[in-house]
Amino acid sequence: IILTQMNSEQFLNWIISNPEYAGFAMFLIAFLEAFFISGAIWPSVILLLFAVGLSEADIELIYICLGAGIGAWIGDTASYYSGLFFGPKLKKLDFLKKREALFIRGENFFKKYGWSGILIGRLIPAIRPFIPFIAGISSMKQTIFLVSSILACLIWSLALAILIIGIDNIVKLF
Repeated sequence: IILTQMNSEQFLNWIISNPEYAGFAMFLIAFLEAFFISGAIWPSVILLLFAVGLSEADIELIYICLGAGIGAWIGDTASYYSGLFFGPKLKKLDFLKKREALFIRGENFFKKYGWSGILIGRLIPAIRPFIPFIAGISSMKQTIFLVSSILACLIWSLALAILIIGIDNIVKLF
């Protein structure tokens, strides 16, 4: 079976029958959800449903959350460095010069909230993939971003575990 031609249900079934790849699958899904380009079109609910499906198939919660946490952190870090590298170039484009106020608001947000903005942004699905990119464009210090991103991804992974356990318990009621 070629993985690129599978739909999500077939992919989930393949992972369930090959549980040694569950952590990597969660890594990949979390990366796609966290990276600013793919995250713009990749809904967070896919990650949650996939994680619950793996949990229902008796895949260890630690593998699910560890894979998701690392994938999210790599996605956030790639987004941050993309913003840091491409930000100055993007600000010079005519299309974005007209929207300079958005960049100023982003920069002011990180000046005001700093590392806590990364924590808050990681927990809000609609803006999650864009926060690290904006932090990069805003030239947030790398050390502050990396430490806050690690902390945010740890908290997010724990929240994911709580959601999985909660949903799993609700499903068992029916």
